[in-house]
Amino acid sequence: MIDSIYNNRKDIQTVNVLNNGTNADLPDNASIERNCVIDADGAHPLAIGRTPLKIRGLLQNVKAYEQLTIEAAVKGDYDCALQALTIHPLVDSATVAKQILDDIIAENKAYLPQFAH
Repeated sequence: MIDSIYNNRKDIQTVNVLNNGTNADLPDNASIERNCVIDADGAHPLAIGRTPLKIRGLLQNVKAYEQLTIEAAVKGDYDCALQALTIHPLVDSATVAKQILDDIIAENKAYLPQFAH
């Protein structure tokens, strides 16, 4: 990527960027992984407009999980973390979500002091 910026290559690479309207179905401030043209001015995402209906809900659900996880980590909010895991498409129940969360916190208490209360 550095080479592409320095040499103004205008090649396409997959990078993480702010959405900023690239995907109309996600918030502008969401971080997304997207094909971008890389030139001397940086990464320019290739707009996709709307996500196909068959994957739109899953995409929005996973993004909500990510955003709730960040909020929970920053605030040390157990309920927010539980909500995040509960809506994750690979977690099949609130009971399982609670077990996962409790295990994560117990195994990583040295790294998650915000959840010590």
